[in-house]
Amino acid sequence: MAKIQRRKVTVIGAGNVGATTAQRIAESGLADVV
Repeated sequence: MAKIQRRKVTVIGAGNVGATTAQRIAESGLADVV
């Protein structure tokens, strides 16, 4: 099985928009949460 490298995503802001964006990215598996 080939290793797939995930893209780096930076979410700036801790408000509702930033929190929702980070949650959706994590749920969809587009990036890891660090």
